Amino acid sequence: MKTLLTKKKGLLLGTLIVIVLLTGCWDQRLIKESRLILAAGLDVDPDGKIIDTVVYPVVNKGSNAMSMVKSVVVSSTGVTTRDARFNLDKKVSQIFDASRNRVFLFGEKLAQKDIYSSLDVIYRDPRGSVNAMVAVVKGKAKKSLEIQPKDSTLLDIYYPELLRSTSAIGLFEIETVQSICTLMFDEGNDYLLPYLRINEQQQRAEVIGTAMFHKRKMTGTLTGKESTMLLLLNGVKQDYPRFTFKINDNKDMKERNYITVLVNDIDRKMKIHITPDQKVRVNLALKMDVNVNELPVDHLDSARKANQLNKTLTREMNALAKKTLAKTQKANCDELGIGKRIRSFHYGDWKKMNWEKDYRNISIEPEIKVTIVQHGIIN
Repeated sequence: MKTLLTKKKGLLLGTLIVIVLLTGCWDQRLIKESRLILAAGLDVDPDGKIIDTVVYPVVNKGSNAMSMVKSVVVSSTGVTTRDARFNLDKKVSQIFDASRNRVFLFGEKLAQKDIYSSLDVIYRDPRGSVNAMVAVVKGKAKKSLEIQPKDSTLLDIYYPELLRSTSAIGLFEIETVQSICTLMFDEGNDYLLPYLRINEQQQRAEVIGTAMFHKRKMTGTLTGKESTMLLLLNGVKQDYPRFTFKINDNKDMKERNYITVLVNDIDRKMKIHITPDQKVRVNLALKMDVNVNELPVDHLDSARKANQLNKTLTREMNALAKKTLAKTQKANCDELGIGKRIRSFHYGDWKKMNWEKDYRNISIEPEIKVTIVQHGIIN
């Protein structure tokens, strides 16, 4: 009996100790004691210092007891990203918390230098917002956070929605802080980031294409049409990739000289040929089924007209592909991952190459075939 009582006392004492030790959290951060950063922009000034601009929400209570949430923008300068963020904390009543950040915007000049150095602070922070989307702004990122779009009061909602919608029309694949980390150090495989332009008059941003990256720095840009083509050449088809091409030059109305097509389906095959002296030739075969979205000049009411248009579109697509691939080689941006394939399947040849220099000189031959499969409800 005494033994049973002793066991119960020991169990009760142990339970009390556990309750005391587990109550609360030693590492808690209350939201009411922090300023949540929801969007951030990074620039570099003429002296090489980092300009950190952040957006955080503030709730204002109106006279009718309705609460209004608005975005507040504040920026600061430092010798490093962490130093700039530390100086930001000196400007507000509470400490900034970047764990909920949804988008990182890099100014063009900083992106051309090195983006990893600015992201290093996030990778080292267990609360770092690694799921935040990443994009590049033409000019300064600070200006992109100072606009006030009429259809969105919060920039942390505006930019993610803008990037998702433009990704859906085939300009790029969404990249996050986490996803580009491996790409920055992956030999033979580069990446693209959305490239934005700020229209101060309209107070909104516009995605005008993509920024090409080689490892840690931006090396060039692609237009929207070129970005879509490169994505398709990489075997990636988003929801609504479209192209508009000029097919006539003799119509009175300019509109009647153009055709707009929606890419319905693709089939891409890549073959890599390497000679004994490590000369690389890449064949990119891309079959493309398209729907005609707009063709004011004529209806596709005969097989002859459809075949002629297929040939015209095939010619235009191949010309665009060659132009796009030439720009990627000039920028040394191996977005297609050709080097990675060689490293994986031809490692002996890879060891003899200097891909940093050789990629610019390899032969990439696109072969695109376009077939119209739908032309609308009007015949």
